Amino acid sequence: MKYVIFSDVHSNLESLHAFIDVVADVPHDKKICLGDLVGYAADPNACVDWVRENANLTIAGNHDFAAVEKTDVSYFNSYAYQSCMWTRKVLSAENREFLSALPLFKEEAGVHWVHAAPLRPEDWDYITNAWEGERQMEHFSAPVCFYGHTHRPCIFEQEPGGATKMYVESSWDLKPNHKYIVNVGSLGQPRDGNPDPAFVVYDNEARRVEWRRFSYDFQATQEKILQAGLPAVLADRLGAGR
Repeated sequence: MKYVIFSDVHSNLESLHAFIDVVADVPHDKKICLGDLVGYAADPNACVDWVRENANLTIAGNHDFAAVEKTDVSYFNSYAYQSCMWTRKVLSAENREFLSALPLFKEEAGVHWVHAAPLRPEDWDYITNAWEGERQMEHFSAPVCFYGHTHRPCIFEQEPGGATKMYVESSWDLKPNHKYIVNVGSLGQPRDGNPDPAFVVYDNEARRVEWRRFSYDFQATQEKILQAGLPAVLADRLGAGR
């Protein structure tokens, strides 16, 4: 089975359109979305429409549940909160129903799919270092876990015996008896200093993970954010990848 895995679209339709063009030339069996379809940018309905119709599995993100009032938003910064309130107003009934029904995680065929940290996924915790990666390893049984949430591509590898290390690479071959947590990056709002969106191609037979990146017209997304009256910082950060 070959998967295309993406996360954190965040209502960025221009990035999603570019992604659709790129993956048309990538052989794969399934598309997996790891959540946060909405929030930040100005095209939530178009993005949810496409994911609803084309992804084989979609996992709930914190911004998805926030938009349908299924999670607390008191910890959101002011920019995230404003975009959440705006999204609630414009989200269609059909897409609200879809987001409300999304699962927090799913484990199947040797893969654990989740948006945030596997331990208590409803708490939306981040995994940002090897210590935290090691702490999370015992909270899923599959050999590999794919997640999003931080918007920063990376991989955590746990050797037999417990040592866990964090790497940032363009590809990785999974070793037998090792355990992995893989961050697929973000389509809609990269935060690793590179404005190009990221996604993963995973071949579970070859046990190989490849990160792919592509460029898109982020200026068009920036203009839409400003025209919608959303905070300017949400537009500015797209050009810096922060």
